[in-house]
Amino acid sequence: MREQKELQFAFIEANAKDYPVTDLVELTDVSRAGYYKWKNRGGGSMQANQDEQLYSYLWKLHQEHRGTLGRKRMKIALKETYDIQAGEMRVARIMRQYGLRCKIRQKRYMKRHDSHHKVANILDRNFHAEKPGCKFAIDITYLPVQQGVNKFLYLCAIKDLFHDEVVAYALGPRQDMALVYEVLEGLKEKTFVKGAILHSDQGTQFTNAGYQMRVQEMGLTPSMSRRGNCWDNACIENFFSHAKCEMACFFEDAKTASEVQYAITEYIHYYNHKRIHTKLQTNPVHFIERWEGQWGTRGTAKATA
Repeated sequence: MREQKELQFAFIEANAKDYPVTDLVELTDVSRAGYYKWKNRGGGSMQANQDEQLYSYLWKLHQEHRGTLGRKRMKIALKETYDIQAGEMRVARIMRQYGLRCKIRQKRYMKRHDSHHKVANILDRNFHAEKPGCKFAIDITYLPVQQGVNKFLYLCAIKDLFHDEVVAYALGPRQDMALVYEVLEGLKEKTFVKGAILHSDQGTQFTNAGYQMRVQEMGLTPSMSRRGNCWDNACIENFFSHAKCEMACFFEDAKTASEVQYAITEYIHYYNHKRIHTKLQTNPVHFIERWEGQWGTRGTAKATA
């Protein structure tokens, strides 16, 4: 009987951070007062031991999956691999307590205020452009940093869809509006058609009213993917995919923020000037030079913003 009560007290202790003690007591045969007496006698140490035992399994799974498991998939892996049933909130609490962080960027759902607006999907997956400077795509991705205070660097880039050149980019420790505005300043130095399309996803930086106003002031036409549809912005997502995969082949020892920054800068130069693109049958810079030699810069105008 005493052992049964100990188990019930331990059950309440294990879930007390996630649910009200009053609700948990109703699921057992013990009283609220009895639980607190047990806890004051040091009974919580049993739960600490159980957490420590569970942590050993979480750590093994964390290592096996190279830190890519969040609480949801970690719970499933516990059951699948070790036949251990644990609540998602308990798994999350122990992972947080012992510093087991998922390395994969988590989706962040933010409430959109009135200052955030969607615009039409003008591009509508028509990634073909008749000439340079008439269709662009913009997006933000993250680059992991193994050493240092910042665990990630964020890369914001703009790509010309005519010849796939990354025409402007910026790196920073935060994915904020300053990063996006820096990229737009870089685009101002390029040549583009008045009213050219600048396509993005529905990230909060791009639904921001300030961003949309800045784009229109530059003489560009904003376009936006449908919500939750990554294929609408695949034209620049493929650049990020190539960069993350191929950069490691050139700079496998890049670990600090400065090393990662140098690596992505050098890779973008390689991507524009040397990397063979199947669609172009050459690199973007050579392709545009060859095109301009044949057709000139007819129909383009220097940005006036």
